[in-house]
Amino acid sequence: MAKYEVVFDVGSQYISAGLVKDGFTVTMPSVVAVEMLDNKEVLGVGVAAVNLATTNAAKVKMVYPILEGAVIDPYCAKMLFEELLSRVTPNRVHSYSQVSATVIVPCGMINSDKKALENILLSLGVKEVSFVETALADSIELFKEFRTNRGIIVDIGSDCCDLAVVFADNIVAGCTLYYSGKGLTQLLAERIRKKYLIQIDNEQAEQFKLNCVSLYSNDTTCFTVKGINLQTGNTETINVSSKEVYDGVVEYAKRYIKVIDSLLNAIPEQVSTLVKQEGVFLCGGGAKLNGLDSFMHNELEMPVRVSSDPRNVCINGGILYCQNAD
Repeated sequence: MAKYEVVFDVGSQYISAGLVKDGFTVTMPSVVAVEMLDNKEVLGVGVAAVNLATTNAAKVKMVYPILEGAVIDPYCAKMLFEELLSRVTPNRVHSYSQVSATVIVPCGMINSDKKALENILLSLGVKEVSFVETALADSIELFKEFRTNRGIIVDIGSDCCDLAVVFADNIVAGCTLYYSGKGLTQLLAERIRKKYLIQIDNEQAEQFKLNCVSLYSNDTTCFTVKGINLQTGNTETINVSSKEVYDGVVEYAKRYIKVIDSLLNAIPEQVSTLVKQEGVFLCGGGAKLNGLDSFMHNELEMPVRVSSDPRNVCINGGILYCQNAD
């Protein structure tokens, strides 16, 4: 048996690792900075890479090696895992042969993508690698917080959303929807482009989403964004209200409603009835969208609850999963 157990939650924006024994966790941006002319010369990982992009942008290339929970750049992904292992394990650990790894993956991940993750960790010397599905890890943390053993898990990440009916520590029905927080950000940028002929960048669209966008139909909050006027080429600043993009945000949220309805229709009626009593549990960064819980409650006519710490549900649940297995 390995001396140290480490859990990984792999996202395209952030990647986390947790030590099962004491629950210590580390989270960092899922980005690696490499030398502009030599993609193999790593200059910084995680926060260090972000800082380099700010201070030395002309000489560095930013590589995001994870997409939809899967590896798209094995070399840079290995740098991320190596950095996390060095930070989460004790200083006296000189060989990762004492480490076993559990990787949290989307419900819809195919075997070849799991194999790519396994190969990276084994190449670092990790003794063994296992996997647990996102919704199952989430459910352990969420059900502990809300004192239940069943419900519909909705984990809204940047690239994908995992939705699953979980009953008594088992996924009864589940899927991964590859339309999530990033999809909403792009939708908002497109709406502003069409109405105002102003092209805003991803950061501006993200800030608009976080600070203004709402699923309350009477919300008139405004937010100032800056972009390029597509007619003149000049930089312009405009005020955009939540109400102007409301229909698009409703369209986005209703995708999740349709999937939840489909999952409930796919399971036995008796189980569905029991699950509906507890309702939906929201987590992931996208769970913080203003009014999402109220909107889903009205549409589904069942309880909808949001974790008190939505971004860390998955890694904390993964740690609990491994602790319970021991």
